[in-house]
Amino acid sequence: MTEENMDPAISALEERSRALFLDSVAGLDMRTRSRLTQARHAALAAADASARRPWLMRIPVWTSAVGVTAAAVLGVALWFGGLLGQHGQMSAADTQSKFEDLDIIAASDESSGDAMDMLQDDIDFYAWADKTASSEPTA
Repeated sequence: MTEENMDPAISALEERSRALFLDSVAGLDMRTRSRLTQARHAALAAADASARRPWLMRIPVWTSAVGVTAAAVLGVALWFGGLLGQHGQMSAADTQSKFEDLDIIAASDESSGDAMDMLQDDIDFYAWADKTASSEPTA
C-alpha cells in the first residue's frame, strides 16, 4: 500500500503509537537502554546464524520423508519377493517325483500287478533315496 491509499484513521493511529513509543524510550535510563540494545544485537545475531543454515530447519522433514519412502520400498520388496518365492519353490525334480508317485498309485490296478511287488523289486534304491533325502539340510 502507498501513503495515498491508507485510511486517515490508521495513519493517525500509527503517528500516535510512534509518538508514545518514542516518549517511552526517551524516559529510559542508560542502563536499561544498554541492556535492550544488547538483547537486540543478540537476537539479530541468532537470526542471522539461522538464516545462514536453512537446511538445518528442513532436516526433520527430510528424515521423515526418507523413512516413509524406505519403509514403502521395503514393504513392496517383501510383498513381491514373498509371492515370487512361493511360486518358485517347486523345482523340476519335485515335479518329476510327484508324477512318479502318481504312476505308482495308478499302477495299482489289477491288470498290472501289485504295487507292493514293484516296490519290493527296488527296495535298496528306495532305502538309499530316503536316507539321502533325510540327511540333506533343508534350506
